[in-house]
Amino acid sequence: MHFSAFRLQQAIRNREFTPFYQPIVCATGGEVVGCEMLARWLHPQKGLLSAGNFIPAIEATGLGGALLRGLADEVCGDGQDLARSAGRRLMMTLNLSLSLVMTPLFRPHLLALSIRLEQAGMTPVFEITEREDIRAFPQAAVFRQLAAGGLRFAVDDFGTGHAGPASTVA
Repeated sequence: MHFSAFRLQQAIRNREFTPFYQPIVCATGGEVVGCEMLARWLHPQKGLLSAGNFIPAIEATGLGGALLRGLADEVCGDGQDLARSAGRRLMMTLNLSLSLVMTPLFRPHLLALSIRLEQAGMTPVFEITEREDIRAFPQAAVFRQLAAGGLRFAVDDFGTGHAGPASTVA
């Protein structure tokens, strides 16, 4: 599916994107320890669209930050409800592209979202997707700076993208 930058901006503005939550379950104890936030598009004509149908276009048009900012209030409110119903702090993971993390103007929004999620009773973990080659972004100092500000990072679906078998050298 192809979506123009205008249509994607319109969908963000109209709040057509919504968060869905996939539970993260402890393998040894079986208890829910958190959730992964997955953006979905409630498209007025096409129905519910999974991320694979729109994230490539969101990233290609540079709208990843706008999408995350558009979902932030709902995600923080949902996080507070989830932590309250669990009676304890839970982890919430959110996927980000590497280029978005490397965008200096987006970093304050990322820090603010992390603080809001912490205040809501969640432990945020930002998962870096493997759609981009990390070797193209050698600024490890950026991650150190953000980690010093309290942010936690992980690699989303490690081994399925640029760290996969086809990219490794024997």
